[in-house]
Amino acid sequence: MHEAVQQLVERMALICEKEGMPRIGGRILGYLLATDQTVSLDDLAERLQASKASVSTNARMLEQFGMIQRVSVMGDRRDFYRVEDDPWARMLRVAQGRWRDMVHVFGEAAERLPEPAGRARVESARRFHELLIAECDALIERWNRLDGAADEAAAPGRRATGS
Repeated sequence: MHEAVQQLVERMALICEKEGMPRIGGRILGYLLATDQTVSLDDLAERLQASKASVSTNARMLEQFGMIQRVSVMGDRRDFYRVEDDPWARMLRVAQGRWRDMVHVFGEAAERLPEPAGRARVESARRFHELLIAECDALIERWNRLDGAADEAAAPGRRATGS
């Protein structure tokens, strides 16, 4: 593995560990960010010097977070993975789904809790998560504009599509 890739892999492992994820999850993400390849679980395990079971478990976790995707290869029954096209926006969309669930739970609880202080705290939590959802929508829209501008700068002859 190239030294720069190895450094990214290990640094992502430490960052993800600080976020409560297993190090191997960060290693998988770092490796897939650094390559254009679609990589099998066997190859990931070998390249990252980890057990196939650990790689499989953590790849599924990253898939649930919206960071990577499982793909199939014609004629091969194994699972292959690659980084999502826009993992950052997908990760936020997955989080927004959880926050919407929390808004619903907090809204119902705020109507039913017997103590005013409890109702106030739960209502505050509901409003906070509604704000998170709205601000993430705005952030993703801004990111899409910035990312589109970067794509335009990288390929000056290509025209943008859309409205």
